[in-house]
Amino acid sequence: MGQLQGSGYSDSEPEFLAPLENITVALGRDVHFTCTVNYLGNYKVAWIKSDTKTILAIHTHMVNINPRLSVTHNGHNTWKLYISSVEPKDSGTYMCQINTDPMKSQKRKLNVNSKVIDFMHNK
Repeated sequence: MGQLQGSGYSDSEPEFLAPLENITVALGRDVHFTCTVNYLGNYKVAWIKSDTKTILAIHTHMVNINPRLSVTHNGHNTWKLYISSVEPKDSGTYMCQINTDPMKSQKRKLNVNSKVIDFMHNK
């Protein structure tokens, strides 16, 4: 066997620790998605809005400059994408992706419920 693996390389492929769940949130509220990955190694975690194919963040660097979006990393295995004051256009499918080959990803849907506003307007 050749020595293709550098020191400190883990034989374990990156893996997601918990399944993602769909979220329904009221218009104007704050929401966050959590992505937990073990054995990330030298790979990176990215957040993507799947339906528009928009890259939002890579690791902790925001790619899409939107003041309502931010991302955090706990220094270990958890990344969070925060969306503040959700708007109807925030509805859609969000993906946490690892840049393995082939890439690994998890998706979850965000539904923004504007019925609270509609109810208030119908009084």
